[in-house]
Amino acid sequence: MVTLESHIAACTSDIYDAVTSGTYTLQMQVSAYDLLDSLLAMKENGTPAPVTSEAAAGYRLAYERHKDVLDSLVDGNALRAEAEAGLAPYSLALEEAGRKADDARILHELAKETFGIWQSAGIFARQKALRRLRKSAGFRLESHRIGNYVAKTYDLMEEARRAHQKAQQALFSANVAYKCRSGVLEGIYSCLEVK
Repeated sequence: MVTLESHIAACTSDIYDAVTSGTYTLQMQVSAYDLLDSLLAMKENGTPAPVTSEAAAGYRLAYERHKDVLDSLVDGNALRAEAEAGLAPYSLALEEAGRKADDARILHELAKETFGIWQSAGIFARQKALRRLRKSAGFRLESHRIGNYVAKTYDLMEEARRAHQKAQQALFSANVAYKCRSGVLEGIYSCLEVK
């Protein structure tokens, strides 16, 4: 588990790494945002930030020394674009899961409709409905097991729905674009500032 002290120390190290390399990365921004979020939550709860700790003093010193360089390195628009570009695989997975969920729902509805026709219609209507269902399913179905197939397609539909929800959650979890705003490093400094 990451302690607040170690998180502050990691962000301080990120400042030195950014200044040395001339690059402020998305990962650095996400880490800084999470630290600021923790510090603000502590402030709201009335818990004092560790302003007297060695880690806090180290952060304040690093930020004071390199504020101007950091201001030139931190590009919120570039970070946001990088974060959004990282979502492409998640978006594709969500689209694919959505298509599969729709196909499974349509197949289940068709199976229910076929079962209803099989229970109430004549031989020609039953055979036509069964052919439609077989074509949609992509494999041969036994006519005496249509009721079982309705239950099976329901299970497939629920499985596809869960996969779609999981893909939505993965996309939501991977979206860090909202963390790419300016003033995060300064916000941390303000929370750690000695009053």
